[in-house]
Amino acid sequence: MNTIISNPATWVLTQGRVLVWVMVLMRMTGLMASMPGLGQERVPVVMRAALAILMSVIIAPVVPLPKVLPVGIWDAVGFMTAELAAGVMMGLMVAWIMDAVAFGGQLMDTQMGFSFVQIMDPATSQSVSVSATLMMQLTMLFIFTSGLHHTMILALVESYRILPMGQGMPVKAQEVVAVTGLILVKGLQLAAPVLLTLFLVDVLQGISAKFMPQLQLIQLTFPLKIALGLVVVGFVMRELGPWLSPLFEAAPLNALRLLHP
Repeated sequence: MNTIISNPATWVLTQGRVLVWVMVLMRMTGLMASMPGLGQERVPVVMRAALAILMSVIIAPVVPLPKVLPVGIWDAVGFMTAELAAGVMMGLMVAWIMDAVAFGGQLMDTQMGFSFVQIMDPATSQSVSVSATLMMQLTMLFIFTSGLHHTMILALVESYRILPMGQGMPVKAQEVVAVTGLILVKGLQLAAPVLLTLFLVDVLQGISAKFMPQLQLIQLTFPLKIALGLVVVGFVMRELGPWLSPLFEAAPLNALRLLHP
């Protein structure tokens, strides 16, 4: 036993495995910090830390050792920063879906007249619109029921084949800009039924005001727009699951493509 402990090879192997575990912990922490559901403020910090440590302990044995070990504190900091950035970028591939849903909900509320009604979202500690909050909660439910959080963890394991430790985070500004554009496109697509319906109401209001100027059309159409908007929002939420499914399926693939050198 004393021979094994005093053997320098034993300490080299142990040091390498501890380093791998720390690097896996950093990439897992980045994923959980940016991915909706796992890294939100509603989840206690102790639970988030315990989950990240547990998942890192499970994943670390199947992760290969880096070809070059860091020498010195600054090399280790550089390794950890790159691993944290890789995890954050993977989580953002899911977070943009939530942002698109929130953007679409805000567009709906603006047209329905609910933009003045703001509530506090416990997940982000920010004021958000009613429809956006409701659809974001449904999206969060679909994330867990679809198993996307499990798929993203599997994608994180696969990411070590695409981006091994020590290679650094590839800079892909075009991909980030494209994701930002998708937030606007998908949010507008989600809100399109409500926007189109209420636009037709505005057109009819303008025509009616031309022929019947004595009517108080603003007071008459305001509750009508709310009622029609809520009906259309109900149909939108009914189809929210099928609309989100292709985005959920593409999220792990997009995350791995973003990490590809």
